[in-house]
Amino acid sequence: MLFIIFLTNLLFGLQKSIYLSFSNCDDLEKENILKEVREVLNVDTKIIPALKDFEFAYNKARKQYLASAILRSLKSYVPPDGKVLVLVVDVDLYEEGFNYIFGQSFGNVCIVSIYRFKPCTRIDSQQEKEILTERTVKTIIHEVGHSLGLPHCRDNRCVMYFSNWVGDTDRKTKYFCKNCKEKLGN
Repeated sequence: MLFIIFLTNLLFGLQKSIYLSFSNCDDLEKENILKEVREVLNVDTKIIPALKDFEFAYNKARKQYLASAILRSLKSYVPPDGKVLVLVVDVDLYEEGFNYIFGQSFGNVCIVSIYRFKPCTRIDSQQEKEILTERTVKTIIHEVGHSLGLPHCRDNRCVMYFSNWVGDTDRKTKYFCKNCKEKLGN
């Protein structure tokens, strides 16, 4: 565990923060998400307002939003002391070649969608909130890992494992495996 703390301090620097912005995510327990991301990456996390209107990325034929278009616009919202800005949204995302995606990163900006993480259309129980929070945290950490240069991992328990469906997200942990930690150290 000390290695992870040392490594993330080395990578992020003490002055850099991960900023999160939430758009239409009323079902999320945002403070819990910040706390978990902060604990796993050992870096300061903050909530800021960012891009709220991304209708320009909406594809009427697919009834989905093009993630890469949103990410390009998000670049201008990264604060000067920010290492990474993550926008969490409650809309269905896609990228060319994929039916849908849970998230995507582009340099120092990431987008994560909770749209397909909900066990139902309305979150009614504490258990459903916890499931949604867990899936969201794993995907945020996964996308930040890409922002740090990590590729997908073959270890299905590693947070960097590619999630082809929500079951993959549920199976993996929120932590980097030994190999991914070593890649971050190089």
